[in-house]
Formats: sequence, structure tokens, C-alpha cells
Amino acid sequence: MKNFFKEGFFDVMTENTQLYGDYIAVGAQYTAYIYPLGNIEKIKSICSYYSVWALIDDQFFDNSVDLVDIFAKIKDFKGALNEETDIDKLFFPIANFCSEVCWSKESKEIFKLESNKYLDEVLFQRTIEVERQQVSLEEYMECRAYDVAMPVMYALLWHLHDDLPTSSYYSGAFTKAFKISGYTIGLLLDLYSYKAKKKEIKEYAHVVKIIQRSENCDEQSAIDRAVALFYRYSQELEKEFNRLEEDFPTEVRYFRYVQSGSIRYCNENRKIRYLKENEADENLTKGRSIL
Repeated sequence: MKNFFKEGFFDVMTENTQLYGDYIAVGAQYTAYIYPLGNIEKIKSICSYYSVWALIDDQFFDNSVDLVDIFAKIKDFKGALNEETDIDKLFFPIANFCSEVCWSKESKEIFKLESNKYLDEVLFQRTIEVERQQVSLEEYMECRAYDVAMPVMYALLWHLHDDLPTSSYYSGAFTKAFKISGYTIGLLLDLYSYKAKKKEIKEYAHVVKIIQRSENCDEQSAIDRAVALFYRYSQELEKEFNRLEEDFPTEVRYFRYVQSGSIRYCNENRKIRYLKENEADENLTKGRSIL
């Protein structure tokens, strides 16, 4: 991953990237946590893909309030997923990832289906934010479940593991589990990113602010409610995994790694990716130089 980022194809060598290995961590560390049993050559490829994906999501989606530019970037991202050639060079690695020979036709289609849902929900959430739309907690959580892209993480399991029949994905049996998983990680990331140094307009696209407004409560009460929701959904997901395990033991085995690895990664990287407005970067640089 270090070599990948030194190629100079992207202008990503910011101070944050050099000190914390931010996008490298998304690629290498996060991938290792959620896919510990995957095919190693495919894992290497996914590491590179996740790093570029995290870079694009962070720089052009999460840290932007320019809807026109966000729409254009999402259009190019979708073009790259379809392996189109007339796209911005920023998205070449996305297209290259999708055109690798190791894909089966079926596993690539699963990946594209969930990736397109993710991109649609990114645009929807950014639109809520930029246009200052007042949505209900339920509407926001439905969007957030896909905006955090957990279903994409699960979808790639059918690419990584030969013992997963694509028929199990298309059975529709996992839709509820994927959504609940998205709820938990969405809540976790919202709590970690609350008052973080990002350009998002959190008054309208953040669970704490939405709870505050809808329930007419103070900030701490809203935070407590969000935390309680996280634990409630975590318990619901465990029940759903237990239910599915009877018919899909292999799939659920891999699902548990994706969920637990995502939580572990979020917890360990809160101080890097979600530094608060009142926290100083200098305290984090000691011993953290990656490149």
C-alpha cells in the first residue's frame, strides 16, 4: 500500500496522509479486519480499491457541499463501475478494479448493484444536507444504512470466497441483516464524527441533530438516544445472524467478520479520521508516521 500511494498518480500526499497513513489504513488495515479469510491476491486488489474509494468519499463527498460537483463525481464513479473509458483519470483505478480478470460475471454484478445503491444514497444524504431538508429519524437512517456502504462490504464476500453461491445473495435473505448492519455503523460514525473537522452541515444530516429536533431534547439526551439505538440495533443484528445461521452458516461466518471488523476499525481510528474541533493534531503525530 505504501508503494501504491507513492506512485504519484493521485495528489494525496497531504500531511494527514503522511502522518497517519489515513487512506492506506482504510485499504490495508480495514480490509484485513473484515476479510481475514479471503483469497490473498484478491485481498491485495481490494486494499488498493478501498484506499482510492476512501480518498474519493472523504475528499469529494464528505468534505464537500457542492452538489453539482458531487453529482458529477458520482456520475464518473458509476461510469468507472461500468468500465467506461471517457471518465476523469481520478476514477481509472475504480474501472481497473472492475475490469480485473479474477471476477466472475455473477460476483461483479452483485458488487455493482450494491455500489450503485451506495452512490445513490450518498447523493441523497448530501442533498438533504446542502438543501437543509428536515427529514425524520427513520428517513435518515434508511439513507444512512446504504450511505456508509456496509452492503458493499458484504457484497464483496461473493467475490472473495468460492464457497458462497451467488444464489444465496439473490435469495433476498440477507437484506434485513445488511440494513441493520448499516444502521449500527452509521450511528457509530455519526457519533464519532460529531463536531469533527469536516465541512458537513450537521444540522440536517446527522443523527444527533435530527434526534434533537424531532424529540425536542438537549444535546446530551440526543447523544444518549443515539448510543442506545446503536446497542439496540447491535442486538437485533445478532438475533438476525443467529436466525440466518441455521440455513446459511458459511455466509454468516463471513458476515460476523465484516461487522465486528468494521466496529473494531472505527474504534481504533476515531482519533485519526474523526478528530474533534477542539482537539490538536500535534498530539497524534508521535509514533504514527506511516510513510
